[in-house]
Parts: sequence; C-alpha cells; structure tokens
Amino acid sequence: MTTPAQTIIRGGTVYLEDGPQPADIFLEGERVAAIAPHLADVATASTIDAHGLSVLPGMIDFHVHLDDRIGEQELADSYLSGSHAAILTGVTTLVSFVTQSPTSSLRKCIEIAAVKVRKGSFCDIHFHLTPTTFSKSDWSEIDQLIQRGYRTFKFYTTYKEAGLYQSYESLLEIMKKLAARKARILIHCEDQDVLDQARDASFDFADAFTHARLRPPAAETTAIQKLLELVEQSGAELHVVHVSTDEGAALLSKAKQRLPVTFETAPHYLFLNEGQLKGTNGHRFICSPPLRDARTQSRLCDAAASGAFDIFATDHCTFLRSDKDRHRKDVRKVPNGLAGIGALVPLTYQFFAERQEKPLEQLAMRLAKNPARLSGVYPRKGALRVGADADVVILAENGNARPIRASLSNCYDSYESRMTGLDFRFVFQRGKLAVKDNTLADPNSPTGQVVYPL
Repeated sequence: MTTPAQTIIRGGTVYLEDGPQPADIFLEGERVAAIAPHLADVATASTIDAHGLSVLPGMIDFHVHLDDRIGEQELADSYLSGSHAAILTGVTTLVSFVTQSPTSSLRKCIEIAAVKVRKGSFCDIHFHLTPTTFSKSDWSEIDQLIQRGYRTFKFYTTYKEAGLYQSYESLLEIMKKLAARKARILIHCEDQDVLDQARDASFDFADAFTHARLRPPAAETTAIQKLLELVEQSGAELHVVHVSTDEGAALLSKAKQRLPVTFETAPHYLFLNEGQLKGTNGHRFICSPPLRDARTQSRLCDAAASGAFDIFATDHCTFLRSDKDRHRKDVRKVPNGLAGIGALVPLTYQFFAERQEKPLEQLAMRLAKNPARLSGVYPRKGALRVGADADVVILAENGNARPIRASLSNCYDSYESRMTGLDFRFVFQRGKLAVKDNTLADPNSPTGQVVYPL
C-alpha cells in the first residue's frame, strides 16, 4: 500500500478562521491532518520552514468563464491555461459556469464541462449552473442536481439575443421554487428595458465609449431594486455578481440588514474606469457591465474598503487579441470580457494594503471562506482546518516586484503595467506541491478535479 504524501509546515503565521496565529500544519495525503502550535516530528514527512512567512488557505475565484463559447467567439483560456495563471497566485479552486444548451439537458452539459476539466487543470473546478428551460422534466433534473449538492444557479435580466434573458415574472417563479429547495440564485443585473431605452441610432459605434452609453448605471440599479423586491416575495437567497456602481452596492448593503443577500465586485471596477474606454484602444476594455466613471469608481472603492462586498471575483472572460480587434469599429460586435484570473490575489491584496485594512485577513475571508460557503464547498475548502482539503498557500509579502499576469493566453491584459511584491513560495493543491517560488512545480502533471458539492 502506498504511503500518502506527508508535509509539515513549521513556524508560519497561519490564517485560521478565528484569525492569524503562529502554528504548524501537517498535511497527509489530500487533507489537513493536524494544526497545532508545535507539532511533533514525523519521520516520513518532508518539512517546510515557514518562519517569517504567511500561510493561507488556497483561494477561490468564485466567478470565471473558461473553455466555452460566448456568441460567435471561443474563449481564449481553457481550463488548463486559465488554471495555470490562477495557481501561480495561490488560487487553488475556480468556480466556472455550465449553461444549458438548446439541444441538451443541464446534466449533459455538466458532463461535457467535466470532460474538459479532466483534459487538464491545475486547479480544482466547481460549477455554477444556468438552466434555460423549465418543464416538469427539467425541474425533476434540477431536483436531482440539488440532491447531488449543487446549490448555485445563475440567471440574467438581459441577453435576450443569446437566449439567457429571464423576465422578472419568470424569475419570481424560479426563485420561489429554488428557495423551497434551499438553493442560491446568482443574478447578472442589467435591466433589459433600460438597455433598450439607451439605444440611439445616432451613437458612434466605432467609439468604444459608446458601449458605456449603451449600458448605463441605471440598468444595474434598476435590476437590483427589482430583484430585491423578488427576494422579499420569494424568500430566495440572492447573490448579485459583478456589482459596478456605488448606488447598486448601497442598495444591496441596506438590503443585507433584512434579506438573505450577498454580492461581489471585480477588480476591474476598482482599478479601471471609463477612461480606458476613451483611450486609443478602448475596445480592449469592453466588458458588461461596462467600466464606470472615475467618481463612481472612487465611491465603489470606498464601499469595498468598508467591507461591503462579500466576495471579490474576476468574471474572467477573455478573448484572443484577434477576436477583440476584428470588430473594433463596431462596439456592438466586440466580444465582452476582460482577463483577470491571475490578477485577483495580487490586486485584492494591493487594494486592502494601500488602505491598511489587514490585507491577508481580507484574502482569507473574501477570496477563500466566503466564496467556499456561498458555492457550497465549505468546509472542504475555504479554510485551514483539520479534515479540509490540503489547499495551502505559503507567501512572503515583500518579495521582488514582478509583473501581474491576468492571463497567460494571447489576449489583452488590462493590468499589464502593474506589479506585485507577493512572493508565492509554495502552493499546495490537495496536498501536492503545485507551485514553488512562483513557478509550477510539475507543469506536466495537472491534478485538478471537478469538485462536487458536499
């Protein structure tokens, strides 16, 4: 019988659920076997000296799009390439999306996505689900998936052309049924009526800033207001993805005091603004919701610094440079999305470090525990605790400055001039050493798996 791999991590500052403290950690096989101030030696275990270093749970990007087609375009990142960029910065789990196609059941679409993951991923992968049909047999299948442990279902208040749009009336019925099944609803909040009213034939569609004019802040805030009303009527648990406006964040923060509501933002709404859209290559920065004006950006940063957002996630949705450039003269045809998967940890750390807001504790909460809880994979993931997966990050905060790489594919990088001093000495993914000194330990052996909920 093969002896499982064993590793003792000694002397680091360990970020546990109740805060940082000096401790040793014993990893055995794929799990955390022990955590204590002074663990005894284990003759068969390798040892890592973590004195002077910080030890965190493997982090989770709660919102990524990988190895999929959106409209006419294939995404630039596969599970392999996207997870490569992620694992180098301590992200050990990615939560991607499975959308039911017009010709397949939701279960079949999950199976297809799982096959793609098994072709190679350096991170574990979990799925949010988007059903698009709701017959009696569809609900029977949804019930089976919920029994299997899936808990997060995403819907849209826009994208009619793509067949994803749900009216508020249909959403209310869906939310009532999912609330009864103890599932969580994720919503892309842009009100379709507001978007329709914003259309103007006189717009210059060769100007990338027109994209922001076509998708005004009111589209987001209107949808959020209406969704909060539906939460009151349905009792459903709501998570609003990629909030881009301070007004939206304020509405949700107030609602959290009385309703089961959580919400996220993405680094590009904190570090970028519509000035990028107005630049020479503004089409490279087209995403939905769009980048906002500097005043909104500043106020959104204030909300984030105050702890308003439960999660920071990237909405990583990147396209080849050629695909972004092909329709640069018509913003209506430019594929929407930005790279971010390799920038999440460095930028979130930088955001809180600049504001002296305990950045490593913020990482442990907003990039690990909270996304694990909301996606249903806690306590297996999201925290350093006995019995959890041995997803462990050992880092130094003041390493040599290195470029932030949002993606390793041939795409435009919105953060290409930014640097980080975070030094990822070791990253363990389910007990196996995945990264050493900011480099893949074994680039030929991706060990990521599909994570089925608990």
